Amino acid sequence: RQPTRGMGASRGAEWSAIVEKNSRTKATSTALTFRESITVQQKLIAGGSSRAVAQCLLYPVDALRTLAQTRDHRTLADVGAKALVRGCATTSSFALFIGSIQFGLFGATRSVCGPVIASAIGAAGSCFVSVPQ
Repeated sequence: RQPTRGMGASRGAEWSAIVEKNSRTKATSTALTFRESITVQQKLIAGGSSRAVAQCLLYPVDALRTLAQTRDHRTLADVGAKALVRGCATTSSFALFIGSIQFGLFGATRSVCGPVIASAIGAAGSCFVSVPQ
């Protein structure tokens, strides 16, 4: 076999030996899959942070849409660029909390009742907390 570009001949041979050895092992080894190795706390953190980042990125777009739909015909020049991010921290922190609940419930119940029911449970749990606001 040819060594990979940028590697010495010995490193390329070592890599080929590792790949061949790993390809001979069974896929049903004792190694955990990625989904099984994530704890509930990690699911809470991942779900909450992903929702908070999405909210933070989309908040200015939503503010522009709302500004475009107002009936008083104000423009971005009238209200200023700060209007696009005013309130972003508050809604993103709330999204962090709600996202952690939703994705935590989904991750905890998916293996028990399937992804569709787990999605409904996650959505209901986040609504239970967020609707009263």
